[in-house]
Amino acid sequence: MRKLLLLFGMCIYYWSQLFAQTEEDGGIIKGVITTSDNKPAASVTVQIKELRRSTITDDNGGFIFKNARAGKHTIEVTSIGFARIEKAVTIEAGQTAAVQIQLTVNAEQLAEILVSSDRKSYIADKVSPSLRLNADLVEVPQNITVAGKQTLTDMGMLTKSEISRISSAVTKSYGSDLDLEIQIRGFNSTFGTFRNGIGGPIWWNAQEDASMIERVEFVKGPAGFMIANSEPGGLINVVTKQPTHQRTAEVGFGVGSWNLVRTYVDLGGELVKDGKFTCRLNLGAERRNDYYQFGEFYRFWICPVVSYEFDINTSLTYEFNYVKAAAQENAHQSITINGDLEKLPIDLAINDPNNPKFWGANLYNKLTLKHRFNDNWAFTAQAAYVTNDWDGTTMFLQGINATKDTLNRFNYYSDWTGNLTNLQLFMDGKFNTGPRAEHKVLVGIDYGQGNEGSEEGFVWENNPFPLSIKEPIYYLAKDTLTTFNDRGSWLDANRWQSLYVQDHLKLFNRVVVTLAGRFTHLTTGQNYLDPATAQYEVSDNKFTPRLGLTFLFTKDISAYALHDESFLAQHGTIYGGGRLPPLTGRNNEVGVKIFLFKRQLSINASVYDIKKNDVGTGDPDHPGYSLKTGQIRSQGVDVDIAGRINSNLFINANYAYVDARITKDEDKTIVGLQNPGTCNNLANLWLKYLINSGVFKGLGFGAGYQYTDKRCAVNPNQNFQDGVKYLPAYSLFDAAVSYSTGRFNIGFNIYNIANNRYAAGGFWSHPSQEYVFYSGIPTNFRLQTTIKLQ
Repeated sequence: MRKLLLLFGMCIYYWSQLFAQTEEDGGIIKGVITTSDNKPAASVTVQIKELRRSTITDDNGGFIFKNARAGKHTIEVTSIGFARIEKAVTIEAGQTAAVQIQLTVNAEQLAEILVSSDRKSYIADKVSPSLRLNADLVEVPQNITVAGKQTLTDMGMLTKSEISRISSAVTKSYGSDLDLEIQIRGFNSTFGTFRNGIGGPIWWNAQEDASMIERVEFVKGPAGFMIANSEPGGLINVVTKQPTHQRTAEVGFGVGSWNLVRTYVDLGGELVKDGKFTCRLNLGAERRNDYYQFGEFYRFWICPVVSYEFDINTSLTYEFNYVKAAAQENAHQSITINGDLEKLPIDLAINDPNNPKFWGANLYNKLTLKHRFNDNWAFTAQAAYVTNDWDGTTMFLQGINATKDTLNRFNYYSDWTGNLTNLQLFMDGKFNTGPRAEHKVLVGIDYGQGNEGSEEGFVWENNPFPLSIKEPIYYLAKDTLTTFNDRGSWLDANRWQSLYVQDHLKLFNRVVVTLAGRFTHLTTGQNYLDPATAQYEVSDNKFTPRLGLTFLFTKDISAYALHDESFLAQHGTIYGGGRLPPLTGRNNEVGVKIFLFKRQLSINASVYDIKKNDVGTGDPDHPGYSLKTGQIRSQGVDVDIAGRINSNLFINANYAYVDARITKDEDKTIVGLQNPGTCNNLANLWLKYLINSGVFKGLGFGAGYQYTDKRCAVNPNQNFQDGVKYLPAYSLFDAAVSYSTGRFNIGFNIYNIANNRYAAGGFWSHPSQEYVFYSGIPTNFRLQTTIKLQ
């Protein structure tokens, strides 16, 4: 680690000496944007191109930039529906430069445009700084899709657990409002859920509320530019709301099915007149019952962020998130009867109400220092510490008796904790080696240390908690629910240090060559706290390359090819000696990216071939030990369409074909088996029609469709005795109606209109010869409103 820090420090010193320039004292840019009929142009984006600083005009069309570096700059004004306007301005130290710009649309046209769409809310042409990629998405050789907060608002989403439908090849396999399992391109990517670029080997136990989220970024395939230990299927990066100079004051309220009640407040802006201190505060609470007996859920969150600008080049930001939630059952279980999903009442409680609720919480701290040496080179240092807790007692289904009238249950207790410390230092910049050769360079080091562990207890032998289907008995004696005859504990930990270098070389404004590599030193530890079980801490080293080629047909259309690799820890001891080696993976991918209608509509399509090597599974003959399964290969197609088709119609649609199978294993009988929990076809469609003129201006109508193909319900070496079994395919239909005036928005969403009974996940139970599954949510609605006070 010291060698990596020394090397990185030398790089910073060299580049700072080579490219740094003396900065003069800053000045102020103050201006007004008007329409062609001399009316104020509100909510228009204004940017200083060279400084990459932007703001939004107020209701009077005014804007201001404080502490802007002296010199010549370009003011860029953009809004949907009219041509981009640029104006040169010279800033003198200690002086105010006045700017006045007139748009080519009138006030009525601009109002209709602003009501009808904010194109950045449905799509984006760049990722957030937390992904480190300082390039247009059309130039990046990888399938990356972005969903803004407007997408979440229109679909009525409340948490991260509901976002899988937004992007292709992403699906939820387990969980709800607490812990969550995600699959991307046929691989488990539960540990590939990030928050503002922070993540890795940690399980988030209380999901982010939608009111905290600014955007969600879906990265398909290995993401070596982000972190050393990422799954080859991809990752999800949630970007939370950050401080801005623009004043923000918004309140939200919501009600819905099963006594849902929620509220939140979003505040932000400058804390002092000189603009050096900015802040953002998001807090709220939610409570509801659930569709099953005794179901109850609550969540609250408080998320302050404060940023201080030392000068125009240097800023320090601290973010704190505290989210806590509790539920009677995190994912409601059910079981088929003679293969029928609908025989068991959907609201039949599996857990006993005398069991304490399961609760989860996460505490997130992040400190970010940014320094810009000049217009071309910048340095970022960020440190984060995250803790997660998941505690409680609950009952799970084991199966059903032979006469199909009594459920078999076991009781489970867990006191789970997880911690992550992450330090990221990186520098990005650009330079030319010729008139037509532009380099965008990223160099960074990562240090991380994560661990998770649990004290557990089980009561599951001889069906200790039978539950009659016709005459269920609840409120069992509390002493029977707190006595566990099978207890244990475990602790997994790993540390990594890595160095990453990437050159994004653009030639003749047509060809982009991406050359990158990461060297990772990974230390894996495991301790079952049992003298009879092996304990170890071992280290591995790996270099993972990243090679990409992009051809730009135009500035809005490109085709690319990518080879990328992954390397991450794998915990597990092999019976008789040895341990599971780290997981390695590689992805070969080709794709196209298209932006249409002045970048209001985006199309992403890709074809990929991913291999994941040295995969381990539980050893059925030796509990607590693992087997090295071999290789899983996933081949498929991703297609994503998002944005605005015309002034009235908006779309978010995606389709994925995923074929993830075991391709190598010592047990030849499971070669060819579909990866557990995966399905071949996933499709999602969301359409919104918005009236943007006349008496009903601001009224919108939405419709949604989700299709999930049959899912593999067996695991190798666990429940494969009866051959391949599949959970049935299902389709869901949603609808929405909304009304917006700019400051006020109200939306009514209804889900699963046909009230279909479906399995959102689950497995085949060999002893019962039935499917144990997680019930999909029946028909429900949400009515939500937001009021912008600023």
